[in-house]
Amino acid sequence: MEQIERALRKSREQRRTAVGHQNGTAAKIRLTPAATHTQTRCVSLAPSLLDAHRVVSAAVHHPVTDVYRSLRAQVLQALNARDKTTIGITSANHGEGKTLTAVNLAIAMAMDVNHNVLLVDADLRNPGVATCLGLEATLGVSDYLTGDATIADCLVHPRIERLTVLPARNRIGNSAELLASPQMVHLARELKERYADRLIVYDLPPILTVGDAIGFLPTIDATLLVVRDGATRVPDLNRALELLGGYNLIGTVLNGVP
Repeated sequence: MEQIERALRKSREQRRTAVGHQNGTAAKIRLTPAATHTQTRCVSLAPSLLDAHRVVSAAVHHPVTDVYRSLRAQVLQALNARDKTTIGITSANHGEGKTLTAVNLAIAMAMDVNHNVLLVDADLRNPGVATCLGLEATLGVSDYLTGDATIADCLVHPRIERLTVLPARNRIGNSAELLASPQMVHLARELKERYADRLIVYDLPPILTVGDAIGFLPTIDATLLVVRDGATRVPDLNRALELLGGYNLIGTVLNGVP
């Protein structure tokens, strides 16, 4: 627990330093043409909306971008050391920043010319990736799971080079059953095999609020826990760490530093 507290303090200091260097100007988001994604639906993102939603890791100059670059370096090092390619991002409870972290981390990874990235919204009860990016998801994970669409039908290229998104279109009441279903396990396996050259980032449900994530964790190579400064209670953090202990937890991320 002392190591975690030290890591959180260090992360808090890094984020405050980054924010302290902000000059107040709008970030410039680097978006690319969609010429190489002829079979994937392409959607242009609105830079102003990304900035409003704090999706900053695609910004050319933004003080917090370096924080996500640092996180990217640590995550890539951990995955490479284990020869793994998939990672799930979760939190103890709702509202602690796991979706924002998953989106920014996926984009930061895609900004590295050595990696192609697939971002998957696996929080079927409360999907947020599409909203965070400002995408209108016409098809998504639930459509694949119910047999109404193929994976290719659901993929979206947000015109950020080397990034593809598999969104979740709407909320599903029986998300716990679907997330642990053979169809979802097959989806994870197919994504890993079909897109073997990509890193896959899953935005997972909170680990304590609902039981959805537990059944899906064995299909993911590694996990990352998001902790919200001043909001995540110590008992919840301890319980989340206990639950994730057997699923290759590679670290914690501090979110919400003022």
